[in-house]
Amino acid sequence: MELLVESNGVIYDMTGCCTKLSLSEPLNDGAGSLDFTYLYDGAEIIHNGSYVRLCNTSETDGIFFGRVFKTGMGQDKEVKVKAYDQLRYCKAKDTITIENETLTDLVTRMCNFFQLQTGSLMPTGYILQSKPQCDKTWLDIIYTALSDTLIGIGNMYCLRDEYGSVCLRDIADLQLPLIIGDNSLCYEYDWEKSIDDEFYNQVKLVSGNKKTGHADVYITKDSGSIEKYGMLQYYEKMENDMDPSKAKAKADALLKLYNHEKETLTFKCMGDLSVRAGNSIYGSIEDIQLNRRLIVQKVTHDFLPVHTMTLEVMTG
Repeated sequence: MELLVESNGVIYDMTGCCTKLSLSEPLNDGAGSLDFTYLYDGAEIIHNGSYVRLCNTSETDGIFFGRVFKTGMGQDKEVKVKAYDQLRYCKAKDTITIENETLTDLVTRMCNFFQLQTGSLMPTGYILQSKPQCDKTWLDIIYTALSDTLIGIGNMYCLRDEYGSVCLRDIADLQLPLIIGDNSLCYEYDWEKSIDDEFYNQVKLVSGNKKTGHADVYITKDSGSIEKYGMLQYYEKMENDMDPSKAKAKADALLKLYNHEKETLTFKCMGDLSVRAGNSIYGSIEDIQLNRRLIVQKVTHDFLPVHTMTLEVMTG
């Protein structure tokens, strides 16, 4: 593994200098980050804006490419550095209008605006609702579009930086032939099942009707689930004069999305560089009757002293 930093025109090989080195990446929740520390020896401290590259064996086998956003040192002379990938720049707020655009169009527009390098941008085909987006970060606008696309066509997509190229990928294409669980890489796990957060068995959507002067209400529910858990309602006020068929379809899609117990599962296991946020692995733990494919919601790779990783996964 090779860690290179370009600071003020000078390239430093930090591979053997680091006392800590970790890479963290969330799924559709911000930029990936690389954190490392090293002992200050009187030489120049790495500056903000410096380029950082982490490769496995060569430049063509890249793991992370980004720029330094934080650097600091304590009395112990341990220098701490944090770098982010390109998506960090997309935290900037703006006001834009979405007009007859797909998620792919919106990502392309964002990358052009920030002059970011792009890689594979999967065509989604789903036309987003035309509306202004005011005083929001570009990432929040994109993540809303991701959610709307999921509700609209049932496909989940992943926005991530792949070694200096912003990519939009279909989650279905990111399956790994990797089993994690009993007797396979995992040495610790933490599991919880809950209806306390993001669980709804009744959906109520309201749309103002200019013609009648009253609100149109659309309700869909799962009576069996309500009997089992009690009524937990999702409420949303939509745009005025919403088409009834579209409103009903959205209510049905939301019920399907939220009407199940939310499971959280964290693995601590031996490291594998193929695992990134958005990829899916196969989970197998007999004690909790787990035997299915899981989407990685967040991954943190710790490379020192040995390569381990912590995975937060979506179980449903």
